[in-house]
Amino acid sequence: MATPKLTGKAKLKNDLAQQKVRVVQAQDKLNSRINGVPIIESDPKAYELANTAFNAAVEERNRLQKLVDDFKEPEKKLSKFEADKKRQADLLANTVPPPGSTVSGDPNTNQTVQVDDFDGLVKLSREFVKKTLDNSGRLELAKKLKAAGIDVPITGEYTDVLADGYKQAINNAKSSYNLRKEYPTVDSYLNEQARQVAVLKAAGVGADELPKPFGQQEIYNRSTAEGVIDSIFTSLNLGREASKTEIDTLYKQLQAEQKKLSSISKGTYKMVNGRRVLVQESGLDARTFLENKVKELPAYKESQAAKSEKSKISLASTALANGYNLETDFAMELPGWLEAINSGKSIDDFKNKIRTNARRILPEAVRNQIAPDEDLTTTFSTYINNVAKARGIPASNVNLNEVIGMATTDKGFADYQQFEVKKRSKAWWDSSPEGFAVTTNIVNDTLKDFGMLGQGVRTV
Repeated sequence: MATPKLTGKAKLKNDLAQQKVRVVQAQDKLNSRINGVPIIESDPKAYELANTAFNAAVEERNRLQKLVDDFKEPEKKLSKFEADKKRQADLLANTVPPPGSTVSGDPNTNQTVQVDDFDGLVKLSREFVKKTLDNSGRLELAKKLKAAGIDVPITGEYTDVLADGYKQAINNAKSSYNLRKEYPTVDSYLNEQARQVAVLKAAGVGADELPKPFGQQEIYNRSTAEGVIDSIFTSLNLGREASKTEIDTLYKQLQAEQKKLSSISKGTYKMVNGRRVLVQESGLDARTFLENKVKELPAYKESQAAKSEKSKISLASTALANGYNLETDFAMELPGWLEAINSGKSIDDFKNKIRTNARRILPEAVRNQIAPDEDLTTTFSTYINNVAKARGIPASNVNLNEVIGMATTDKGFADYQQFEVKKRSKAWWDSSPEGFAVTTNIVNDTLKDFGMLGQGVRTV
């Protein structure tokens, strides 16, 4: 007997149960030992990978748990008989909605509300704006859309921009109603959006919190900001707490940023390939904003922390130019390098260590031809550009190690013919722009040889 396929909440619960098992497995791996020694001590790279997997498993578990908690069973579709019976009952109860709307019952209050037929309004939106409304009606609509934050020209004349703005408002109202069941009509949605925009514009100094429309916004008052600023000073190793003047300056800058509409994380629904997709727009990260502002202060610019950051960026650039990720591949050595550089040692010494390490994979005949201070991306730049052009991608996206394998032999650098043979043997070559062009030319030449191409005959 076939097992029935789970759907709806039952499937979510099943997925959640399986994910909880994966979390336990990921945690066991995180706490595993090698020869009795925890991997956090014996193999930091393996621990980092296990920790990433553990965090991802926990996030997925939390996501599934929220889906289960928020799940609402879909309303049962009425048969024609049941629908007609309900229509008759609505007529007797005098709860028939006006044209273009439906009546939605609230089981908690036993009340009914008017709900716009959003899909019907979308279909007729352009005709409504262009033909149904006169100039005064279009002017009133434009003002209402503008007040709700939808940018349209304030004019009574018909424009496609106005029609598109009205259509956008309908879709936004539909998404909002489907998500929260709060604003059942386009008018009620626009009125609420206009209220929020007005509140944001009116928010002045001393406002501890601004309203939060669909999304998140974390507002710091002065005491919270002061604590965060002090913790940033500590994390940057500045050796002291922030002064009152510094806190005043930073908090004033934060307040100004928090009043901008762009500081609010927004969630909006958009239609992509016929499907409604939630698009998240990240807003202000107050701590990151404050940390960036702290780094503009003289206290940071003159500190060892600033010097270390500058050195780290320079080392990271060299690592990248030699096929490495500084913080991943040199995680153990980096703190000691930065300390030595701050003590007066030349940063070039450590850059050359990275270069030397990268050259170990090269044949000796190739290593001996490279200057000590030359990066591998410079050495193999001609080959990298060749691959980038063949694949139709930026040179920065080309895998350096793959190019090195194609561009070297035991006797030295590969010549053009050797390089081309290795390149064309790669799995990606046939479907690349270069591979397609070469194959097409070969096919066309073959057809010409057999007299199958000529005047009036289409090429491949």
